[in-house]
This record gives sequence, C-alpha cells and structure tokens, in this order.
Amino acid sequence: MNSELWEQRIPKSMPKSDLEKQIIQFFKEQNMCVVATCSKNVPRATPIEYHSKGIIMYFIGEPGIKLKNIIENPKVSVGIFLQYTNWDSVKGAQVTGKAKIISKKTAEFEEGLLAYEWEKTATELGVTTFPETVELLKVEPEKIEFIDMSLKKRGYNPRQILTLV
Repeated sequence: MNSELWEQRIPKSMPKSDLEKQIIQFFKEQNMCVVATCSKNVPRATPIEYHSKGIIMYFIGEPGIKLKNIIENPKVSVGIFLQYTNWDSVKGAQVTGKAKIISKKTAEFEEGLLAYEWEKTATELGVTTFPETVELLKVEPEKIEFIDMSLKKRGYNPRQILTLV
C-alpha cells in the first residue's frame, strides 16, 4: 500500500484549540471520576466527585490514603468515562498530571471553592463553613488522552492527545 492511501485512511488529529474545547465540555458534563495515586509502589484508585474550571480539576478529600499518597507523590492519573451503551458511545479521558492540596485562606483556595461549587455541596451536607479536616485538591493536567468514537464521523481519530507541558 502506498503512503498516500495509508494517510487517507488514518483519521486526523483535531486542532489543539478545538480539542481543548471538546475536553472542557466533556469535563463540565461529568462530575465523577477515578483518581489513581501511588506511594511506595502501592497504587490506589479512588472514585470521587470533581468539578472543573477549564481543564483544571478540583476535589475535596478527608484525611486518608489518597491524601497521604498525594503528599508523598503528587503525580496522579484521573479517569473519566461515560457508561457504555454502544460502540459510538465510547467516550472518556485519561488525565496525567500533578495534584496539590491548596492552602486554606488563600485566593487560590477561594477560587477552587468556587470552581468546586462548594456552596451547593455545603447545602447538601448541611454545613455553613468548609470543614477544617477536609482538604481542597487541585489537579493540573500535563497530558489528556481523550477518546470519543463519534469523532470518526467528523473525520478525526477517536483517540486525541492534548499535551500541556
């Protein structure tokens, strides 16, 4: 097979700005993910609620293994996906990035609370202030691998990669 025919069969990459818009929209439409952390070669995958601002993700967490792992090793992997109904419904993201616990009483903390929609969560929990024992986490992606089988219909490869570092 000559290279021209091969290139015609390989769907193309989306322009970076379009891909980022697709990912931001996908993040907004979801609110549950799995965050994988690791410490001393022992991995842990935690289902958790998230909210996003652009491609930045925010989580809240109580003291435990997940937070301990992040303190020891800030590298995380986040998986977000839709429920499978058929082949065209396959859609998800694999985020590789760094997590950090945001210091309380800072502008970054207040911005994170807004992005996380803390007021709504506080109402649901019946609390008026952010609990002292709970931490606000921020994940800044370095790479996002986005899978959307419906992209094939638009002439794009269903597996797209957004590299941010």
